[in-house]
Amino acid sequence: MRPSPIKCALCSKELPLVASHIVPEFLYKTLYDDKHRFHQISTDPTKQNKYKQKGLRETLLCEPCEQRLSVTESYMSKLMNGGAPVPIKHAANKIHLVGLDYTKLKLFQLSILWRAGVSKLPPFSQVNLGPHEEKLRVMLQNGDPGRAEDYGCIMCILMDGKKLLTDLVVPPTWARLAGLKAYRFVFGGLVFVFVVSKQSPPLFVVENFAQPDGTVTLKLQEFSEMQYLVDTVSQLHSLGKLARRQ
Repeated sequence: MRPSPIKCALCSKELPLVASHIVPEFLYKTLYDDKHRFHQISTDPTKQNKYKQKGLRETLLCEPCEQRLSVTESYMSKLMNGGAPVPIKHAANKIHLVGLDYTKLKLFQLSILWRAGVSKLPPFSQVNLGPHEEKLRVMLQNGDPGRAEDYGCIMCILMDGKKLLTDLVVPPTWARLAGLKAYRFVFGGLVFVFVVSKQSPPLFVVENFAQPDGTVTLKLQEFSEMQYLVDTVSQLHSLGKLARRQ
């Protein structure tokens, strides 16, 4: 029997596929050393740490779909690096942004969640989207960001005291938020928490998602208050993994 043709995971067309980043490359920028390498730390005591030249990639998308998603990545990259300035309001331990492009921001978020869900790479093994995978694919294919509560994402700025903690990337894990399933991603100094459920989240959760009026609230999240991150780093220390940095 002839093998089935490989189709693009997004558009389902039989086209040549490219090596696609699951998490966009610009979010690895803060991890690179002067040789453009980042240190990939293994949680498996039998495997050594590695140096990588690029973020995790997988053959998933055709070139047109890759370019389509890159538009949202470019917007987010400019937003994070000051290339797309927006008004900022500070309030206690939160930052309020206004004047955002809701469609581009939300599609950027959805693209990361969906790509992690379809990926077969071990670091993304906890992201199991089930029937939501196809719904997300259709939304991305149609350029439809949905409502605020549709696969909404809470974004937090990860802090260590008064310092922005940018040199940490943790494989996504799932948890419960207000009784609903959620997936947690950590990269580029940000924590992304996606709520994936048939049920609508409660209002106090939805109000922290990006809103169609172009506003979003980001919490300044202290690293020490995120127990699962503290536990992960403690585990790596106990394995001696963090002691072998070169």
